[in-house]
Amino acid sequence: SQEGTVVRLGGQKRTWAEHAGAPLCVERSFVEPLFRALELRENCVAGCRAPTEDLETTLDPDLHLVTDTGATIRSMRLKGQQYSFMLPPETKSVRLVSRASRPADVIGPFVDDRRSMGVAVADVHLLCAKQTHDITSHLQAEKPEGWHESDWTDCAWTNGNAVLPLGESLTDGKMGILSMTIRASGPYCVQPLQVEETKVRSA
Repeated sequence: SQEGTVVRLGGQKRTWAEHAGAPLCVERSFVEPLFRALELRENCVAGCRAPTEDLETTLDPDLHLVTDTGATIRSMRLKGQQYSFMLPPETKSVRLVSRASRPADVIGPFVDDRRSMGVAVADVHLLCAKQTHDITSHLQAEKPEGWHESDWTDCAWTNGNAVLPLGESLTDGKMGILSMTIRASGPYCVQPLQVEETKVRSA
């Protein structure tokens, strides 16, 4: 028997994988054909924004650094995928700041990834006083602020504003050159997306 006015309902614990009437699949190869079929049929999908073809996008990440003192630093050299930045003395950390967009927005809602993706950073090196220091904190299991967890071991994605600790290499008035390889970036929305009202059709 139960006491009080609250009724406790019993029942077995159920999971989608074992008890659902239909399988749950969010893979793009499965979802995109369904999305395209509905798009052609109705020319819109209820609850979704306008098609991605109407978005203005860019592949330029606008990558720059912001030091721990607030100084903005643009790249002094860009060769292929490698960016190089001149850092002032006493810099102990920088932020990698760039454009960022969600794959579900710039590719399509059939992509099950709603993280803000900035740039994918591979190897990072700090050249100072004729010595090269490997910077690998973004590749560790415990990453600094602004880095996405990843199964990759040789690069990691930022969220568009990620901290990169540099240690004590630039003390005693020494300047340095920070170079990094950007493995992947973009596309990005040029203008921030506006939340659209869901269109509800009357019966």
